[in-house]
Amino acid sequence: MESRGRAGLQPAGGGGEGGGWVLVEARLQGGAPWGFTVQGGLEHGEPLIISKVEGGGKADMLERPLLVGDEIIIINDVELSGYRQEAIALIKGSFKTLKLTVRRYSNPDVSDEPGSILVRKGRKGRSFCCGI
Repeated sequence: MESRGRAGLQPAGGGGEGGGWVLVEARLQGGAPWGFTVQGGLEHGEPLIISKVEGGGKADMLERPLLVGDEIIIINDVELSGYRQEAIALIKGSFKTLKLTVRRYSNPDVSDEPGSILVRKGRKGRSFCCGI
């Protein structure tokens, strides 16, 4: 993925300061429900992250499934400003296909082992959006 003109984005494998993250693209097909919820956003002084992934849902059944803690940065080729309501509008406006690019952190506080619950230390659980 090219990052022309996109502030703070680097190709997968680049990884921010110290190589601590990669970009992951996900294409969900078939319409809502998409099988994940989001929390945070600039309104709350937090990044916009995946807060829950429904087991067996569309987001969970991808070759590279979405994970709790993934930071949503692009929806349907629109780079987000970071506000939750913007993301909700873009997600709900996706009828048959939803394309997400997320920043996935390589963090010792996060486990991506199958069946594990993923939690990043220091995140406050608020502002959930259900049904997307």
